[in-house]
Formats: sequence, C-alpha cells, structure tokens
Amino acid sequence: MKKAIVLFSGGLDSTACLYWALEKYDSVSLLSFLYGSKEDEVIERTNKTFADFFSIESKIISLPFLKEFTAKAGSNLSQSVEELPEFKEFEKLDDKDITIDSAKKVWVPGRNLLFLSIAASAADSEKNTVDIIFGANIEEGETFPDNTKDFVERMNAAMKLGCMNEVKVISPFIASDKKDIVLFLNEKSAKYEFSSSCYRLTGWTKDRRPIHCGKCESCLRRKRAFSNANIEDKTLYAE
Repeated sequence: MKKAIVLFSGGLDSTACLYWALEKYDSVSLLSFLYGSKEDEVIERTNKTFADFFSIESKIISLPFLKEFTAKAGSNLSQSVEELPEFKEFEKLDDKDITIDSAKKVWVPGRNLLFLSIAASAADSEKNTVDIIFGANIEEGETFPDNTKDFVERMNAAMKLGCMNEVKVISPFIASDKKDIVLFLNEKSAKYEFSSSCYRLTGWTKDRRPIHCGKCESCLRRKRAFSNANIEDKTLYAE
C-alpha cells in the first residue's frame, strides 16, 4: 500500500499537496507543527478542517521551544504581527530587497529542516515505504532557502543516510509558482477558500473559513496568483 504524509501548514501550497497526494496514494495523512507563533491557531484549525473533509488521519505536534528561537531571530511571528510590512501593489512582490526583508520578519529558524526531520522519523517508523509530501515551490524559494530544489535534494540525501527504511521527500510543485498552484487547485475543484495564507488573520466564519487581512505579503501573493490565473478568488479578505 502506498502511503504519504503531507506536511501541512494550511496554506495554498500544502493544500495543493494534499489534493495531489490523494490522487497518487492509497493512504494519506496530515502532519502539522505548532511552534508558539501567531499562526498556531490557523495551523491547528485548517489541519482539522481538511482532515474532516477527507476523513483522513492527522497529527499535530507541538514544538514550544521554537518560540524562543523565533523570538531570538527577531521574527514578528512570536511577537506582534502588526509590525509586519503591508503590500499594496503586486509589483513590490518582485522587489527582492523588500521581500527578503519581509521574509526575515516571519522566519522561523530551521523550520523546514526540523519539520522534515520529524516527518522522516514518523515515516521511518512505518513498515511500508512512506513518502513525505512537501509544498516547496519556486516562488517561495526566491526568498526562503528551505523552499528550494537544492534544499529538497539535500534533505533526501540526508534521509538516505539517516533512515533505516526508504524515506524520501517529494515536492510536486517545486517548479511551480503560485499561479500554477491556483490553476491546479481550480482543476481539482479544491476547497481552497478554507486554506489560509495570511499572517494577520482577522477571524473565522461559522463554517470555518478564514478571513484574511488582505494586506500582508502572503495575502498579496495569493491575490496575484488568482488574478494571473484569471480565476475567481473565493478567499475572504477583510480588505
């Protein structure tokens, strides 16, 4: 039986990975991490929402020690998200100086390195081969070094040495940008409006849809992706 663990943050990328995995594997489960950030509630709620949608297993692991590291790194995720920069024009998303500075404000030290290592341990404990599905993509890779093809390849090399069983990371959208991911989700009639990309979420609807701020970098990337794909954006935005 082909099994997969989807590293799930609740955003567009990991939601696309979930839909992709459901078509490729006999058994799919979600794995999410809480690390004392402003995103913890979002991660926990979206994990439960999508696990309920598909009646699949999910696991949420708390890593409270990461909050201290995140604060030490100067990330606003452990402090005040109100200080995160606002983006009003799509053009700013292509300004590398601006986006790198923005990335530093939401950086969690060694996040994907740690998450994938724990996922590898979970996969290695299984009797059957289990793949780890990871939502790295070319657009995120422009500013986050742990979202690149090189990072995925090196993690796979490490897992080959560090695991007893065959464990590998698969990133189906590694060569895709957000527009490509939106096109994929639309093709699958995915419930993407229940996913969350926002760092400053303003609330939730009664049916569990997140309400995005509409002004942070992640929100603007989401808006641009739907605009470029010429697809109606069902995401709820405060602005």
